[in-house]
Amino acid sequence: MKKSLNTFLFIIFISFAFPQSNFSVKMEMGNGTSSVSDYFLEIEERGFSADIRVDRLKSTVRNLKFKIETDNYYDEYFQTLGSIVSASASGIQIKIKEGREGILLDIGKFSIALNNWDLFIDNNGPKNMPVFSWKLDLQSAVITPTTEMTRNLGEEEWKIFNYITGGTNLITVNKISGDISMKQNGKISAKGSVMLPVGKVAVNLLATLDRDLKSEPYINSLKLDLTNLSPEVKAFLNDLILNEDVPLRKKGNGFSLQMTGSLNNPRFR
Repeated sequence: MKKSLNTFLFIIFISFAFPQSNFSVKMEMGNGTSSVSDYFLEIEERGFSADIRVDRLKSTVRNLKFKIETDNYYDEYFQTLGSIVSASASGIQIKIKEGREGILLDIGKFSIALNNWDLFIDNNGPKNMPVFSWKLDLQSAVITPTTEMTRNLGEEEWKIFNYITGGTNLITVNKISGDISMKQNGKISAKGSVMLPVGKVAVNLLATLDRDLKSEPYINSLKLDLTNLSPEVKAFLNDLILNEDVPLRKKGNGFSLQMTGSLNNPRFR
């Protein structure tokens, strides 16, 4: 498996580093699994830097088909089909810094799986509607922003940040899980949940994307349900509803937000 991956990366490097006419690469892979421990990646560019460390990383590939072809300098395409690509990792630490601002992200466990996808891209962009089914799961994440990032927060932003962090300046996420899929007609559906120490957010989304893939997705429906909230957070959200005209609605022992339209022109219910 490692030899196949190395060959794959080498071919991709050659195809981009030395473009030529009538160049074609095809690759198929039945099943393969690889694992890596003590992985480290460092990126630096001008004032930006990122360090990624992973204690253990495992990946699985099934029924992968890949093709890249160049007829001349201006006519080329990339196509990939597959049934499963998945990866899981544990003990992840990511440091990102730009100038004096940055964050430290620690993740206990993370897994992602891409199923039954079909992607075809040429010089004009995707030739057909991408198709895929994507599932992710994240557990035990802690985000630590630098002092420079929190120093310039406005009064209301600081209040929200303080409630989320419980006064610790650390953003803790107990768990994120979700499923998202896209069909040939451009219909996108997503369902997931975010569990925080101060409560739970359930997300349900239905959206539509035009075939040119250049316009903003239209949100048929987006629903956020906030439950299991601490008394302090409930009081804070009630204050926002009364004084800041936030489009939250009380629902049972929690709150709900519903909208349609686009992100630039949302319509709240």
